[in-house]
Amino acid sequence: MSLFYHEGERSLYRSRKQRLWLLVSILSLVLPLAGCWDIKNVQDMNYVTALGIDYVNGKYIVYTNSLEFTNVAKQEGTRSPSKPPTWIGKGEGFTLDSAVNDIYAASTLQVIWDHTTVLIFSERALHKDVNKMIDSLLRFSGIRYTPWVYGTKIPIADLFAVTPPFNLSPIASMLYAPDEILKQQTNIPPLQLLKMVALLNEPGCTVLLPSLSLNNEEWMKDKKTISQHELNGVFVLQDGKYKNWLTQEEVLGLRWLSNQIHNIHIGVGRPTSPDAILTINKHKVSVNVSLHGEVPKFNLVIDVRSSVEEIADNATEEAIIAAAKEKVRNDVQQTFQQGLNRNLDIYSLQNHVYRKYLSIWKKNKNGSLLQLTPNSLERIDVRVQIEDSGMIRLNR
Repeated sequence: MSLFYHEGERSLYRSRKQRLWLLVSILSLVLPLAGCWDIKNVQDMNYVTALGIDYVNGKYIVYTNSLEFTNVAKQEGTRSPSKPPTWIGKGEGFTLDSAVNDIYAASTLQVIWDHTTVLIFSERALHKDVNKMIDSLLRFSGIRYTPWVYGTKIPIADLFAVTPPFNLSPIASMLYAPDEILKQQTNIPPLQLLKMVALLNEPGCTVLLPSLSLNNEEWMKDKKTISQHELNGVFVLQDGKYKNWLTQEEVLGLRWLSNQIHNIHIGVGRPTSPDAILTINKHKVSVNVSLHGEVPKFNLVIDVRSSVEEIADNATEEAIIAAAKEKVRNDVQQTFQQGLNRNLDIYSLQNHVYRKYLSIWKKNKNGSLLQLTPNSLERIDVRVQIEDSGMIRLNR
């Protein structure tokens, strides 16, 4: 009896020990797992997708644009039958940080900055310390270096209130996706915050901030005009400070010196009745700087590859190429002159001096004594190649 009793006791002990180890093993696997007891639904949070900064009467005014992500999700693959709602928040304060924090005061939902993809400065705000404003914004952990950045002369709330056509989500508009417009046509390259910060602190560089406005003429819905976003110029910043604003017509030369723009449509020849319409499919530019004494001179080489879209009956290939070269050269020269008229280095030419002739740069008080003149742009060499004319037969 005693033997069987002790044997049963040992068996019970082993069974309990095995169960204990099994429990410990299960707990060691379960406890490290992230729980879902504090999870929040998408519709229970305020996702800020765009941020605007204004400065009025000694106070910073901050605007936020928030989207209903449940509405955006429903539109994937199909279009919503109703206008997608947008929500505009407003906060103000004597500092930018206090203005942003003022947004929290009247927000009934948790504000999330992680989806902020657009940053807009009003012209009044650009007169303040831009570097300091950017530094304040980046202290909010959700705001990254990736948002598209714009300047504007019109009320920021009006820009946020624009409804894209076909009841599409606002994130499909040019405001949020300017790179999509590049695939069709634009004369002004878009700018991301990462590049803006780099250029603001790079010697001899000029920041060309795209100017965002509204076009009230091109689009209609049921014979009623509707507003759509458009780029109408650039805000120019040098040495971290706002200097001037130029219209789109005054900066047509930018498209030939930007490696971001790949699709350009131009008419060449007579202004009122062009000899041909060309699509520039690809172009490449190189900037060479040399010193004449201690005076820098710049030579531009622009290679253009194009296709013919339309042509006049009597236009020859040679005449089209010559007219295209003249068009490119005039655009570049006129934009350079527009910059000189306002004491601006519109093409960041002085940065090439800084990179190649650092000793000369330092000798001239870090470039402050190096002034551009009409003769600084010594040569503009344009090479045009017509790669495709479709069914159009070119006269040679």
